[in-house]
Amino acid sequence: ESKYDADAKTFYLTLSQESNSDEPLHIPVAVGLLDKVSGEEVVPTKVLDLKEEKQTFEFPGLEGDVLPSILRGFSAPVKLVGSSEDEEKDWAFLAANDSDGFNRWESGQSLYTSLIFQTMKGEQSESKTPEYVFEAFQRTLALDTNDYSIQAYALVLPAESTLSEELDVVDPVALHKARGGVKKSIARKFYSEIKAKYDELTAAMADSGEDIQLDATSIGQRRLRNVLLDYLCAVKETAEERETASALAMEQFESSYGMTDRYAALSSLVSMDGEESVVARRDAAIQKFYDDAAGDALILNKWFTAQALADLPDVLDRVKALTEHPEFTLSNPNRCRSLISAFSMNAAHFHAEDGEGYKFMGDMVAKVD
Repeated sequence: ESKYDADAKTFYLTLSQESNSDEPLHIPVAVGLLDKVSGEEVVPTKVLDLKEEKQTFEFPGLEGDVLPSILRGFSAPVKLVGSSEDEEKDWAFLAANDSDGFNRWESGQSLYTSLIFQTMKGEQSESKTPEYVFEAFQRTLALDTNDYSIQAYALVLPAESTLSEELDVVDPVALHKARGGVKKSIARKFYSEIKAKYDELTAAMADSGEDIQLDATSIGQRRLRNVLLDYLCAVKETAEERETASALAMEQFESSYGMTDRYAALSSLVSMDGEESVVARRDAAIQKFYDDAAGDALILNKWFTAQALADLPDVLDRVKALTEHPEFTLSNPNRCRSLISAFSMNAAHFHAEDGEGYKFMGDMVAKVD
């Protein structure tokens, strides 16, 4: 709970704790305060020592109302539950303005999660959540920062496995559809901005030549560019869009000198389908990746996994065909995991309503046993 006393120019933050311990725990809570109007940090991070079941902390000398950024840097292994009347608005504000990378990411993830679940229930049209999500995404994408990794993480939607943990009853197919719908809506709304940032990063990386740079900035640039590629390739409803998406992914695949970028491009291409030219690019990339592996076991494992995780209607048939591939064997645990276990993580297709995914897994388990 929190409140601002304008007359006293003081902000009051009340924290309480619940645990299985008989006595209150000593919990270090790192907190910073952001001005609600400008978004500027008016009180830098300080650690509050929560030692009682409930404590109120005072922050005097403030000229205006503030929003607390709590548990910065994940200062304690606890689950934070707020009591704000407009929690989503607060998440959007923190996702757009917080100087703490962890809380910026956490706030964005909370917003994305809320919108995905609303989409599952058909409630998104009745809320302001899409507006908050779009605002947070746009401001995060436009950040002027050299910490590309944090920027990349803040733009990625929560994984389906993570989202499943928040549900009492999991419908993998509906969850996959809702998450995919949210990704597409974001990608469509900000396509030009995403593409511009992608091109900017591509140009910056090209200046480094063929040598793979291993400094934090370069690693972050690759990570961010691959996140942006994933969004750009999510727009593929029409023939023209599929052509554009597959060509972009193929261009990255062919021009990449490192595994990170090439595998990201392959992961997008394996889910491409439709026109002959699109399928030709997909199949060419799959074959090229296999040929370049030159028998390397670890790279071949990634080759199998990428195809097992493809979002295609006939992915199970493709996985079944791959079990007959000369390089596949059930006697090698890592190779078995790279295809069979990977397919089980492709939740929407593994849990398909026809039950064929379960039947296939049962057959594979029987063969392994």
